[in-house]
Amino acid sequence: MDSLFARESGEVENAFLAAPFEADGWNAALRLFARRTGSSRAQLLGLGDDATLFNFMPDIDPAYQREFVEIEGWRPEVNWRVAASGRPLEILSETHYDVARQHSGTDDYEEHIRRWDGVHGCQTVLVEGEGLLVGLAALRSERDGRTGQRDRKLFAAGATYALAAVRMQQAMAQRGAAMTVGAFDAIDVAAFLVDRHGAVAALSAAAEAIVGDGPGGALRLRRGRLGAARRDADTALQAALTRALNGEAMQQHWIGSPQEGEDGLLCELFRLPRREWDFGLDPRVLVVARRAADIPAMRIVPLRAALGLTEAEAEIALRLANGEAREEIAAGRGTSTQTLGTQIKSILRKSDVAREAELTALVNRLLR
Repeated sequence: MDSLFARESGEVENAFLAAPFEADGWNAALRLFARRTGSSRAQLLGLGDDATLFNFMPDIDPAYQREFVEIEGWRPEVNWRVAASGRPLEILSETHYDVARQHSGTDDYEEHIRRWDGVHGCQTVLVEGEGLLVGLAALRSERDGRTGQRDRKLFAAGATYALAAVRMQQAMAQRGAAMTVGAFDAIDVAAFLVDRHGAVAALSAAAEAIVGDGPGGALRLRRGRLGAARRDADTALQAALTRALNGEAMQQHWIGSPQEGEDGLLCELFRLPRREWDFGLDPRVLVVARRAADIPAMRIVPLRAALGLTEAEAEIALRLANGEAREEIAAGRGTSTQTLGTQIKSILRKSDVAREAELTALVNRLLR
């Protein structure tokens, strides 16, 4: 029996430690873990501050995930497994569930776990802290019955290997962020990688220079979060970051400087694609910031060609499209608002539009 246990434990160890490096590694590890613990399924669950970040169960029907979200299965008052959550690497099983059921759980959740063969089993917390909880569970149906001592012993051994694999996945995500900003360093571009909380996970050297410019700079880092120096600009930037975190693919925003006449920044926000195995650790949004003076001529050239604008008119059209106020444009160009108004009328006439809103839509279509 001891030699069989050692062999099966070794198989689980190898599977989990290979999981971060193989295309289907996590599925393979969880399938093997379920078989070796005599369970119908194994589950790796990540919970954030107020929602499920990931819920990995190999070969599960997509209806399971939808149903879990619909019943708000991450909430401890709904899910007695969550309510029973113990200390990291403390193994909880049916005796703990029996206690948790007395003060937690809903009829919807009971029906849910019976439908998906999760009435019995055992679980543990792998990672806890910084708004993230990662748990591992072995789920057993009524037919499988309650766990035995050997099942729980093998589960405990497997949990230590799963923890090592999760930490490796986390390190790889951090390494990926560092490599990404390294690429922007090579071309001297100010880039910020923002995580799921809206905090800056990594930034390029050029980005550090922008937020370290002193009182005249347009951007700030406050408690690890990216913001604008001016209150109105910061409100708009935070709203844009929220939209990006919620799935908006690409946005452009002009952030003016609080010092009259100083250059502002064009900020471009890109929603990053999520990987198949996303543990909630990868950056979610890329923010690229460019000073107005550094905006590449390639943005000006297509506007001049398409609309017949002068170079000055094309620059003004671009700034209007990026949300900069007339006063800021005039100050940045060292001209009066009256002169700027005359130039805008010329731009509208050449572009065959009647209003600035129509011009903004036209410019954004041309530069998409």
